[in-house]
Formats: sequence, C-alpha cells, structure tokens
Amino acid sequence: MLLVAYRKHEKDLLRFLRRRLGSAAAAEDIAHDLYLKLCRMPDTEPLQDGRRYLFRMAANLATDHMRVEKRRSEIRAEMGHTLWRPEAAITPERETMARAELAFLEAEASRLPTRCRRIFYLSRYEGWSHVRIAEALGVGLTTVHKDLKLALSTLLAARRRFHGQDPDGAG
Repeated sequence: MLLVAYRKHEKDLLRFLRRRLGSAAAAEDIAHDLYLKLCRMPDTEPLQDGRRYLFRMAANLATDHMRVEKRRSEIRAEMGHTLWRPEAAITPERETMARAELAFLEAEASRLPTRCRRIFYLSRYEGWSHVRIAEALGVGLTTVHKDLKLALSTLLAARRRFHGQDPDGAG
C-alpha cells in the first residue's frame, strides 16, 4: 500500500526533499532510499494517511542525511590540511618517501575489518555512491558512513605516525 502512495506522491516528495536539502541530487538519493525501504517493508494494514507517513519517513531520512553530511564535512576539513600540494615537485626522494608511505598505509588498511576495507575501496577506488555501496553490501547508509569514517581516521592517524607526528596531529 505504501508503494502505491509513494508512486502517487513521488513528485511532491521530491519537491519537499529538494527544499529541505537544497540539492536535487541529494533529494533523488533520499527518495530512492525511501523507495528501497518501502520495498523491504512487509505489507501492513492500510494507513489512514499514507501521504503523511511517507513525508515523515522522508523527513527523517533527510535529517539523517544532513547529520551524515555534517560529519563528512568535519572529516574533510580535518583531512584537508594533510594533503600534499599538487605544485610540489616530484623528486627521487619524494617518490621513495611516497612509496614507503603507501606501503605503510596499505599495511594499516589491511588491519581494518573486511567490510570497512570493502566500503573504503568501493567508495574511493571505484567511485561508487554511498547508496550504491549500501545496496550492494546489504547494509544501511549509516554503516557505510561509519565504516568510511573509521577507514579515513585510521589512515589519517597512520599517516601522521609515518611522518613522526603524534596521533592527534599536534607534533
């Protein structure tokens, strides 16, 4: 019954989500998440107000999305100052150091839980969206975000250790 209501109100849901999120792409992602959630829900007795129920679900998903995006921004800000400048000249010494750092980071990454490594790989190397990863692995978006945060914070801490800084970056 809710899928029928979803199809009936899909355009209104998208408009609502676009206004709430300020992004058409994010609105479409959240609407897709809602649709998938509805597909997994067992059929229940008809609701008095299916439209209201759908909009409440969409609002909750949008709130979760905004919370996750805030966390992502914090991670990006933290990671931003650690990236190498693109204008830095490549020298044999730098190349050797980069190879050593890569080997060190690969060893650290290999210690991450299997699912966490898989999510990191699909996101960073295959360029998959978080929604696509969640669907493919049968996990929630929150799990994808938590595993990515774990992977990134682990690699950032490892990079700092490699460069002789303390784990909090004060060194």
